Amino acid sequence: MSRLRVRRWAILLLTIGLVAAVPVGASAQTQADVDKAERNRKIAEASKTQAYQDYTTVTAQLDDAVTKYEKLWAEREELSYRIQRMETAAAFYEEEADELEERARDIVIDAYTSGQRNLVGSAFTASSIQDLVTSQALIGRATERELASLDNLDAVSRQADRASAELDIRRADVAANQDAAAIVVEDISELQKTQATILAKADDSLHAAIDTYNREINEKRVEDARIKRQKAEKSASRPGAAGGTPPATTPGFICPVLGGASFIDSWGFPRSGGRRHKGVDMFATRGTPVVAVVDGRIKFSSNSLGGRSTHLYSDNGTVYYYTHLDGHPGNISSGQRVAKGTVVGFVGNSGNARYTSPQNHFEIRPNGRAVNPYPTVRSAC
Repeated sequence: MSRLRVRRWAILLLTIGLVAAVPVGASAQTQADVDKAERNRKIAEASKTQAYQDYTTVTAQLDDAVTKYEKLWAEREELSYRIQRMETAAAFYEEEADELEERARDIVIDAYTSGQRNLVGSAFTASSIQDLVTSQALIGRATERELASLDNLDAVSRQADRASAELDIRRADVAANQDAAAIVVEDISELQKTQATILAKADDSLHAAIDTYNREINEKRVEDARIKRQKAEKSASRPGAAGGTPPATTPGFICPVLGGASFIDSWGFPRSGGRRHKGVDMFATRGTPVVAVVDGRIKFSSNSLGGRSTHLYSDNGTVYYYTHLDGHPGNISSGQRVAKGTVVGFVGNSGNARYTSPQNHFEIRPNGRAVNPYPTVRSAC
């Protein structure tokens, strides 16, 4: 081989070696960095726009409105429960007073038939049966046993009057609560519409900025919930249902409300009949789809308390419960197996929530008993 050909081969091999030494992904990596930097720049610019500021303001107002509404609802339920108990007590006192008054009248009639005209005269001149009870004429006629009962009449009657007056006050409180709640319901509806309008007009960069904002505030809420659970566990002898359930109980869990919803940790808030809240109320516009959070079998039902409801039975035994729905989808049937993400209902206010803002009351039941779903839902929504 000539020296010239050897030199040419050497130059070719050296060139190949230099090309091989250059990282293949260097150009691609550089472009990826450029693209990422450009996205971040657009997000930063979008976060300075008025639309972004409007969205964050509306979102904060919506969270405040939901919190206020949940507290009003809890207050109303507590008042309603107290009214039920007071009505029972008032009815008891009124019945007891009626019985005692009837006994007093029997004594007067007995006195008349036995010729004691002075007692009858006292009965006619007395302004009330209570006055007659305290008159010397009736006391003289009553036996010791009757006297003990008749002595209670005045006290029982006063108790019945007090119970009736307090009932009127509590009913007025409920009416005021309902008026305040109606205003908040309207506020929630308007804020949801405003939020939806901003999102509908947003471009890709603004959507990305809003997604970043939502992710950040959600991460903070998750952390706040974790700290709250830790404090609750330290103060209790053992962790309870309020602490939620571990992720292993809800593998693959996704947000129950399509597109997300507004909600707070309302576990344990008062509910009608002396009950306590066993779920999380997820507020969204009426008709918003709710979806299967995992794969499983569904069951549709309806009752006066929860209204239209959906049960989702997962393969690991955990049951998920959606209620107060506006309706069920027409393309699937009760008892059917569905995949995660399948629409299983629509946000509404059926059942005893008919006067509330549209919502999805959502529960998680790992072992047949409800646990606080807030930590799990907050992590996914």
